[in-house]
Amino acid sequence: MSDTERRKRGQQNFKDVTQWDIDLEPADPFMRATVDAVFGDLWSRPGLTRKERRLISITCAASAGMADETLIHMTGALKSGDVTPSEMMEAILHIAHYSGWPRAASMYRQLGSICAELGLPPATGE
Repeated sequence: MSDTERRKRGQQNFKDVTQWDIDLEPADPFMRATVDAVFGDLWSRPGLTRKERRLISITCAASAGMADETLIHMTGALKSGDVTPSEMMEAILHIAHYSGWPRAASMYRQLGSICAELGLPPATGE
């Protein structure tokens, strides 16, 4: 695969994952690595579905205390329909027990706000 194809795949995956309608043209080494390696390579690998990758990414970001990244991944997952509000609630409950209740409480509040903003039904977790 050419570098151009890898970049285009990374740009499309970035849009799909974040649900941001932007044409990201990375201007520095960090953003080039983000688009090319993270979204061009990692998110394109076989073996896991996009939904599975989303749940892993959300869990990692939440566990590391990265509130902004957690919000970006949660919003993208819900907006795309890859994850339902009820599935997100289950993930939050699971994260609460393994990564700490305070982090999950923050995600819980975010979930309510995201669902309201996107016009999604409230999460039941059942």
